[in-house]
Amino acid sequence: DVLSKMVVQVKKMSTMINGFLNVSRLESGKIYLDKQQFDFNKLLNEIIEETRFTIKSHALQFEQWQNDTLIINADKDKIGSVISNLISNAIKYSPKGNLITIETNIHDHSLKLSVKDEGMGIDKHDLKRLFDRYYRVQTSEMQHISGFGIGLYLSAEIIERHQGKIWADSEIGKGSTFYFTLPLEA
Repeated sequence: DVLSKMVVQVKKMSTMINGFLNVSRLESGKIYLDKQQFDFNKLLNEIIEETRFTIKSHALQFEQWQNDTLIINADKDKIGSVISNLISNAIKYSPKGNLITIETNIHDHSLKLSVKDEGMGIDKHDLKRLFDRYYRVQTSEMQHISGFGIGLYLSAEIIERHQGKIWADSEIGKGSTFYFTLPLEA
């Protein structure tokens, strides 16, 4: 039990350090996309299973568009970090025991992923700035939640560099849903 908690803490620190390094690379124009074909469904299932193994405080529900393989051409590691960031944010900003729903579907030659939580929600005026560098929502509930405001910024940059889109919908007290799309090759 202690070892698994240590692993979680080391992973958090690594994520933070990598986030700052990626911001630095992004600002200097040196972020590199290593695009390759891979099975998106397999990657997503691996991330969900890893999260279930390390986080016991929330239930994760996965609603997959199809059970077959879904091959996309993208940077697997960077897309994986976006998915992990959205799931970890959903966990971080919602009460223990709540459900996190991850859903995929295909629409207009694009893959669409959503991560929905039953958390505190985000005010409409904050939604516009969520993906800005170093932006953090300032509420009394947020004072005790750690973060630097770089995860969503990096996620947005990664998705946009893949010619995708990222956005969020939310209602105070009812939770948030974060989405991204990635183009599918014709």
